[in-house]
Amino acid sequence: MISFLHPLALMALAAGAIPALLHLRSRRLPPVVVFPAIRYLTATEREHSRRLKLRNLLLLLLRTLVIVFLVLAAARPILRLASGRSHPPSAIVLVVDNSLSSGAVVQGRQMLQLIGDAAREALSQTNSGDHIWVVLADGIPQRVTRTEAARILDNLVPLPIRLDLGRAVRIAARTVADEALDGKRVVVFSDLQRSALTRGEVIDVPLLIPRIGKLAVNRWIDSTFSDPPLWSPSGTVATAVGGTDDRTTTVRLSVAGRVLDRTVAGSGDQVVLTGQLDGLGWAVASVELDPDELRADDVRFTALFSAQPAAATALSGAGEFVSEALQVLQGGGRATSGTDVVLGDRPIQGTVVLFPPADPASLGAINRALADLGVKIQYGELLEGEWQVAGDLGTVTGSAVFRRHRIIGPGTAFAAVANEPWLVRDGEVVLVGSRMEPEWTELPVSAAFVPFLDQLINQVAAHQRWIVDAAPGDVVTAPPSASEILGSNGASPIPGDHRLVAPLVPGVYFLRDAAGDTVGALELNPDVRESMLEPADDRTLRTHLGQGTRITSRQDLSRLMFVDDKRADLTWLFLWAALLTAVAEFALANSGRSGRQRP
Repeated sequence: MISFLHPLALMALAAGAIPALLHLRSRRLPPVVVFPAIRYLTATEREHSRRLKLRNLLLLLLRTLVIVFLVLAAARPILRLASGRSHPPSAIVLVVDNSLSSGAVVQGRQMLQLIGDAAREALSQTNSGDHIWVVLADGIPQRVTRTEAARILDNLVPLPIRLDLGRAVRIAARTVADEALDGKRVVVFSDLQRSALTRGEVIDVPLLIPRIGKLAVNRWIDSTFSDPPLWSPSGTVATAVGGTDDRTTTVRLSVAGRVLDRTVAGSGDQVVLTGQLDGLGWAVASVELDPDELRADDVRFTALFSAQPAAATALSGAGEFVSEALQVLQGGGRATSGTDVVLGDRPIQGTVVLFPPADPASLGAINRALADLGVKIQYGELLEGEWQVAGDLGTVTGSAVFRRHRIIGPGTAFAAVANEPWLVRDGEVVLVGSRMEPEWTELPVSAAFVPFLDQLINQVAAHQRWIVDAAPGDVVTAPPSASEILGSNGASPIPGDHRLVAPLVPGVYFLRDAAGDTVGALELNPDVRESMLEPADDRTLRTHLGQGTRITSRQDLSRLMFVDDKRADLTWLFLWAALLTAVAEFALANSGRSGRQRP
């Protein structure tokens, strides 16, 4: 079976009619005048005319064939051998994207169905001698037989995880790089969203990417933030809506199926939903949008914790900004008067939040007092510069720090500066690396200061409830006191290093200590990058995956998957045929002229 790489070139076959048209145009019959003196030549002329007509027909045929052969060569004819299935043993890796975005509905069908159809078509071109791997959204290569690969493709479902397409392709390329087979290919079946692409090392294995379908418009919940982190028992959830859909949608805050609040928002909007919990303790809340083409990102889960505000007092050593902010919290019902939590610059028995002393000479005495209390963390050297705070406390993230003490020793860090602990807890003692004064940090004169102190007192010091935000399948670090995680299938132990792989089902999972008390929650929500359905163009694909990347159609994929031994390129055959035909035409034309020149 012959196919053509450039079938549009066959339109030039119409040029084959040119010699015939020129021949017909030249056939003009002159007027006939018969002279008696040349009547005896009539018989000879008839015989010569027959030979001339035959010669002209041969020249016409040869000239037409030259044009036809050249046009066929320009169309790049390919002869498929053995119905396109005969090829040397090859190493083929099928990268199949069943990440969250593949669940989007496109023209009435799920994108994953289109991806699966294309992958099955490619798999049908393989034979028993091929080495086959399948890489799914988890990025792990699986060596399989054709039957096993078909079973995997038949049972694909969208997973609520992100596919790092650049990383998956490079893993696939390394998988077959050392294979002894001549034919090596990595074939990618994906919606090719731009947010899935990452750069890395050069890919040496031929990479084929068929275009499968257009991506849908989408909207999603970009983030949720509980304010305050500790409800008592009321509070708010700030929600940001992302997307490319310009229509508005309903945003609902629900707890245990009960809608607490609702509003209307569009892509790019930020809204605040209010609510009140029934009693104290933990609750699972969800913020939900009206359904669209990608349903999996229209809901986001968050853990809420309700408790009585902590009773706190500020000693003079904490500074005037801390004292004034505490008064604001007490006036708003976010704290009460008492000594459950003490804020100051010297260690005492009980729960205490320490700030560096105003007098550097007393630093040694403070560290000795901490050691006497059995606290393993201490203040180190004083540093000056300009940094930003990062960590789990959203209220303080990004705030500038100009002076800070290093915090030395093992402890639980809630915030860091320059990748060094800045707010650390050990036992009942919390150390802050900077005094709350404008010369040390911008926090005291910013709007974030009162919410930060609220979080510091009620969450870090008094209740020490952890909320870990992650995506399904991520590796997360559980709090030191947690010993088991609660899910729909019951409790599972947490490894000794407190690192665990998050479950694949989105939701809120609670963390318990050895005594059975709930000490935190694990919020699992899809990575928002999977919701960004903007497609990558050809240039972006080659920039991230290598200039050797071949972007093709599903129809052309089968002839590109294997080495060229399974097909014959007939281009040179037709070029030689054109050349030989042209030589024959030239010889025939010149032989006629030579005959006319003879005496």
